[in-house]
Amino acid sequence: MKTTYISTQAASTASRLSILKMQTELAKNTKELSSGRWADVGLELGNKTGRTISLRQDYQRLDAIRDTNGLVASRLDTSQAALDGVLKNAQDFAASLIAVRSGNVGAEVIADDAKNNLQSLIASLNTSINGEYLFAGINTDVRPVTDYYSTPASATKTAFDTELANFCTSVGAASPADLSAADLETFIDVNMTNMFDAASWSDPTTGWSSASSQNVKSRISTSELIETSTNANEAAFRKLAMAYTMVSELADAGLSEKAYQTLIDKTTQIVGNATVDVTVVKARLGTAQERLSNANSRIEAQMDILNRNINDFEQVDPIEAQTRISALETQLDMAFALTSRMQQLSLLNYL
Repeated sequence: MKTTYISTQAASTASRLSILKMQTELAKNTKELSSGRWADVGLELGNKTGRTISLRQDYQRLDAIRDTNGLVASRLDTSQAALDGVLKNAQDFAASLIAVRSGNVGAEVIADDAKNNLQSLIASLNTSINGEYLFAGINTDVRPVTDYYSTPASATKTAFDTELANFCTSVGAASPADLSAADLETFIDVNMTNMFDAASWSDPTTGWSSASSQNVKSRISTSELIETSTNANEAAFRKLAMAYTMVSELADAGLSEKAYQTLIDKTTQIVGNATVDVTVVKARLGTAQERLSNANSRIEAQMDILNRNINDFEQVDPIEAQTRISALETQLDMAFALTSRMQQLSLLNYL
């Protein structure tokens, strides 16, 4: 009979290697159980790995668009809130104009009201969120509208005063108080209208606006690119600025009763048109909000489908993973016990 000798050191080394392998496998299965997906997707899926990578790229792209849409929604909501204030002020101002038309006893009051509304309009058009101006078009880093009442006098205020003084001189009026109703109507229809047309409004030297007339466009889905802003150069805002400016500057300038009534009538007409235009701007942004909401719904549905497809490839059966973990834990316990008994073996026990 042949006897084979086995070194206890060799047996102990083999046992340790076996334990290390089982510990590595246990860690891998534990990770899979906690994450719900294969620890090494490429190893498990082989040539199907490209498919799951493609699915994940599509999912991440949609997720990025969804995150961007959240910022776009905030911009639109804030813009709508600012326009709500602009519209309400215009409507209230129109009501005040009707109340003060019968006489110039309310001239000082309506002049102050116009000044306050103009300051509020400028503040609304300079609304920003996260450091970006909402009514600046694509020039989001530029403050869109200059402060008419700044100190020292703004270029816009100086331009108005110069235009009014030159007009008074041209018609032989010593001051605005000497303007006839016909003269004032001409000043409003010609001079004021020219001062607030698109070119003058954006004039780099004497204009009110530094905004771009090109609105921000946002990709709200993989196939939709829409305008998601408006800008301070819209006719609605120019008309309101014109109305507020001429009332704040002329209402309490000592006009004759007929000239005063002409001022109020012209302003009422301009404000009425402006409120319609503001409503149109709000409706356009509302359409963008609706399209954004619909796009988000579609993105959520697409992401849900992609997530299910990814899970079909990568998801681990939790019951199977738990079974493997239990088996490995049992094997490890046995290996540790065997190693402990081997370490207790000694030739001295048999001498």
